[in-house]
Amino acid sequence: MNRTNRKIANRSKEMIVDAMLTIMKQYDYREITITQIAQEADLSRKTFYRLFRDKEEVLMHLFESLYQECIGQLKKREVQHYWDVVQCYFDFWEERRDILMLMKQNHLLLTLFEGAYNYSFQIFEYVRSREVVNKLDTQLPYLLAYSVGGMHSMLMKWVEDDMTIPSSVLIEQLKDGFKSEEL
Repeated sequence: MNRTNRKIANRSKEMIVDAMLTIMKQYDYREITITQIAQEADLSRKTFYRLFRDKEEVLMHLFESLYQECIGQLKKREVQHYWDVVQCYFDFWEERRDILMLMKQNHLLLTLFEGAYNYSFQIFEYVRSREVVNKLDTQLPYLLAYSVGGMHSMLMKWVEDDMTIPSSVLIEQLKDGFKSEEL
């Protein structure tokens, strides 16, 4: 695919994702049709199917884009420590509160976070190094599963509570909780 066609395809994908998000504000995700998405995006069904197999693939494309954007934020901030990663992760999602609330409304939060574990290896390697990743070869999948699971559960709870606590306060409370002698 040449550069111009790739740009057009990427723009069409963005239009489809935006259209689906717009429709999700009014209709439950499960009820949304490809025709609705294509019409809202002002594209043909043929264009839709050239770019995506189904609406689930549109959702996965959105989630992948969000995770890549989050990783970009980590790199931009040049995070080097665990708590910096946690803070950046929650700041990222706080800035995208509307998307999280839309996912909550459509019962898609679990689907959104299923991909988090896969991206954790990329984040860990960036924050630490390839050498450390190799050294922790057998332990790392479990360490990351534990860490991502905790962050995911905390994020889910935060969204359930309508994200009323600022992310900076939330993370400070978490840190204080781990320092507490009562634990």
